[in-house]
Amino acid sequence: MKRYLAFMCGCLLLLCGCAGKSVPEWRTASFSHLERYKSDFLSGKDTTAEFHFQKAIEEIKRSGDLSLLMTAYLTRSALRIAVLETSDHREYLEIAKADPAGADRQKNYYLLLAGSFDSLQREHLPPSYQDLAAALERGDREEISGSVHRIRDDLSRLIATGLAVRYRGEDEALLTGAVDLASVHGWRRPLLIYLDRLKSFYRSRSDMEKEEKIRRKIELLSSRSGMWSKPGPACCIPEMPGGVDKAFWSQGTAFQGKIAMKGQAGR
Repeated sequence: MKRYLAFMCGCLLLLCGCAGKSVPEWRTASFSHLERYKSDFLSGKDTTAEFHFQKAIEEIKRSGDLSLLMTAYLTRSALRIAVLETSDHREYLEIAKADPAGADRQKNYYLLLAGSFDSLQREHLPPSYQDLAAALERGDREEISGSVHRIRDDLSRLIATGLAVRYRGEDEALLTGAVDLASVHGWRRPLLIYLDRLKSFYRSRSDMEKEEKIRRKIELLSSRSGMWSKPGPACCIPEMPGGVDKAFWSQGTAFQGKIAMKGQAGR
């Protein structure tokens, strides 16, 4: 852990430079757009999310850094998996052909997202994902659930939940955990997706009472009329920090290190 923190601090120093050198505009802009993309995607704001993602890609391309470009596309893949959507990784694979060295540094995270658990080297994954990868390879449901709940970073835990559900199936603890996590952060997209999945889970087990309770909750949360169209004063709504998958981002370049340290500072 000390080595891990030392690496993150080193990344931040590289990013900030020596003697007060300014951070390049493209780096600041790409980071800002990528953070907005994550926030808007999880909030279900598709149009603005896609806008900010494309702007982040444009800014990263200004640097010519293909490794960062792969990181951005892997981030999008991870978020899609977190909300149980399909992700094909085509952009990452195309860029990897042009930068094999950069791809090699990130291939284990890619293999985790792709479900190739028997091909990846777990020791080269971020520490919080190593137990998860081992549990997913073995396929032990109880072990998988435990490894997910031990992940401390919230966005990393949501991604881990998506991986578990996608590749090894769901259980009540995984689904309710994702619902609670999304609720705390106000992440509307995963909240409704996991509630719907939980409703189907109860239906498959003929638990009609719980199914109806979840159905009614989805109906109320999805409604855009009545009391839901009259939000209270803005001052009454607490500001939640944006989620950052620090486990992955702190593994890579100075750009990733900046994101990791920002997430640490927000705690």
